[in-house]
Amino acid sequence: MFTPIHLLPQHDIRVRVKYEDRWNTVEGRSLAEKVLKMIRKGGGEDFLQLEFEQGRLGFLESMWDLKGLQIFREEINFPKGDNFEAIDFSYASFYHCKFNNACFPSTVFNFTKFYNCEFVNCIFAFTNIYGATLEKMTFQHCDFIEHNRLINCDCKNVRFQDCFIPDNILLDSRFDELSAIDRLREKSVWESVVLNREYIAAIYKGIKDAYRSGNVIKQSRQYFFKERKALTRHNAKGWKDKIGGYFLELVTGYGVKPLRVIMTMIVVLLLFSSVFVTTIGAPQGLLLSAGAFFTFGANTRYLQTTGTFLTFLYIAESFSGIALMALFITVLANVWFVEK
Repeated sequence: MFTPIHLLPQHDIRVRVKYEDRWNTVEGRSLAEKVLKMIRKGGGEDFLQLEFEQGRLGFLESMWDLKGLQIFREEINFPKGDNFEAIDFSYASFYHCKFNNACFPSTVFNFTKFYNCEFVNCIFAFTNIYGATLEKMTFQHCDFIEHNRLINCDCKNVRFQDCFIPDNILLDSRFDELSAIDRLREKSVWESVVLNREYIAAIYKGIKDAYRSGNVIKQSRQYFFKERKALTRHNAKGWKDKIGGYFLELVTGYGVKPLRVIMTMIVVLLLFSSVFVTTIGAPQGLLLSAGAFFTFGANTRYLQTTGTFLTFLYIAESFSGIALMALFITVLANVWFVEK
């Protein structure tokens, strides 16, 4: 369940002000430019270590500390490598930036702000993004290789396009109507990692929950269907569970597709009608079948001369009609009135 960021127990506005304000002094602005020059050159594994150990990074608390840094209008093509290993960007701000080929191993983005940024062909591994706000963001052709988490993040107009996401990365986060995940790849480009199909349902569940937290009902319902569909195909144990899953999918769309119930009703009506029409003729048989299915009892006088088999068939059709009508009303009510 998404919690408004200002209500998170770890959120402390005084801590944010502390880390943001330290960059607004004369020393801070000079240090920020020095750090940004290093980032523009590609960063790298422990790229702050030497400067920190030699005491040339001023108020930074460690060689990974870039908390509160503001990065504005930067478009950087990074060389291959661990560009930001273990860097702590908590309380930092990224505005109007585009990062190409960047690698974020064990990088921390707690309470970070992103606005109008693009991450293209980037790698994320063991990356933690907590309580962040992401707006007008695009992750394009990125690899979220393993153990990445967007925890309680507020996502507005955030798009994941052609990304490799091998597990659920959305925990208690929130999507708005403009956020979307388009085209999930089954294989990582950078590493020989392949999607485990047993995790597909969990991925869809995270997306569904994110939309539900944002009260985006239509998309939430779509990903609920995808989640249940994936569970049937990749997680069901035994043929009974699979058959039951496929039946619910075909007949009701797992309770979110009333049109499938209508199609099932039409098929059942036609099947029963074919028997009655063959026995007593087209107009009379069709009306008798419809009377049984919709329980208005038309042409029942023909049952007195057609034998026991058609009587039992008539009873079976009546039961099927009542059951399917009740099922249709239930599914329709679930779609129309259930919001969460």
